[in-house]
Amino acid sequence: MQLLDEDQAVVGVAGRDSLEEMQAFTDRHELDGVVNIADVDGSVWERFDVFGQPTWAYVDGDTGQVTVRFGGLGQEGVLSAFEADGF
Repeated sequence: MQLLDEDQAVVGVAGRDSLEEMQAFTDRHELDGVVNIADVDGSVWERFDVFGQPTWAYVDGDTGQVTVRFGGLGQEGVLSAFEADGF
């Protein structure tokens, strides 16, 4: 999913379910255009202090700065967070 420019991307991180259910979720929500990874051991969620979904972690590829936002944001909320946090 391309949001603002070619240097920004969304990566889905599924967890706390079976691989089959994670795949069913991406199929159901037509997320085939989004890179999705299965966090089967919970290490990605732990790294970003995620305790539930939906959660958004914005990572600056240059500085490594991470901003985490919890809850459903919708497309406008995602774009606003990108802009507000300078990503």
